[in-house]
Amino acid sequence: MGKKKKVNPRRIPLAKSAIDKDAIINEAMHDDMFHAWLLVASALVELGFARPDEIHDLSQHVNRYSKTHHPKRLDVERGEKLMGIGEIPRLNVDRVTSPVELEKFKARVRRVALYTALCSICLGLEDTGRFSPDDLHRIFLAADLTEAEIAAGQESYDDLERNLLNKMVQIEMEDGE
Repeated sequence: MGKKKKVNPRRIPLAKSAIDKDAIINEAMHDDMFHAWLLVASALVELGFARPDEIHDLSQHVNRYSKTHHPKRLDVERGEKLMGIGEIPRLNVDRVTSPVELEKFKARVRRVALYTALCSICLGLEDTGRFSPDDLHRIFLAADLTEAEIAAGQESYDDLERNLLNKMVQIEMEDGE
């Protein structure tokens, strides 16, 4: 008997009806703001831009700002420029044709949700008048580097949360975020 040839997982077809875009987006947005705050709060404290006891007030200000300012495309572009970590990746569900591509798509959607949350925080921090554009760039570059370590498995959001709790950092989250 001959050896059975292994099927390339990228060639296994996936029905478009198997892709629930709304569920994918809702799942990605579940903890995006909290994860973004863990990244930003860690950067703020580690870089010395804020004391642990100041994070709560900063998060409250950003929450108020986010509720009253619905970002337009120009605001998002300004946030991207301030953060200095590139543009929000574009998503196209039409190119998903296999289970492997679906998992990659879900990862990109999670990244976009996190990136959008970071952009919202950046604009809120800018609104405080406390941080210069260079400060914001440094803060969000540090946050992006930490997120890359998490993506590589070198750190986790649980580790960040534990470290912040050990420093008595309190992040104010609105209901539903």
